[in-house]
Amino acid sequence: MYLETSIAKLLRQLTRTHKESLAKRIHCMGLTPPQFMTLHQVKKEPKTIGQIVDAVDLSYSTVSGIIDRLERDGWINRVKDEADRRVTWIYMSEKMQARFEENSFFQEANYSKFLNGFSEEELIIIHSSFDLITRQLEKKVEEKS
Repeated sequence: MYLETSIAKLLRQLTRTHKESLAKRIHCMGLTPPQFMTLHQVKKEPKTIGQIVDAVDLSYSTVSGIIDRLERDGWINRVKDEADRRVTWIYMSEKMQARFEENSFFQEANYSKFLNGFSEEELIIIHSSFDLITRQLEKKVEEKS
């Protein structure tokens, strides 16, 4: 029982520390976590506000307000759909593209900096442990569905 409690505590601590680290970096860019989540949605492809709402699990009015502020600050562009003028697509702006490219925390390469200093053997152990934990959690989620 001690190990399960200790593992749970470490997972919470790891999650909290990761979120705090990300929040600090986001804040330095003048963004809030919900704004970052919204930007992250249009990073790979344009989306409608409805698609963003579904992905970030915030209300339509909240996301609409976030989009208004992001557009005002030059992070995103709104473009009306040519086939259906009722639909508005949210695109990443040039500013957003440039900031994502210059900030490594938006990229997987950031984790290599974080993991630098571990031996190959330690990395294998970490990978195996995370893989095992992830599979077990996914299994538990599927059981509840």
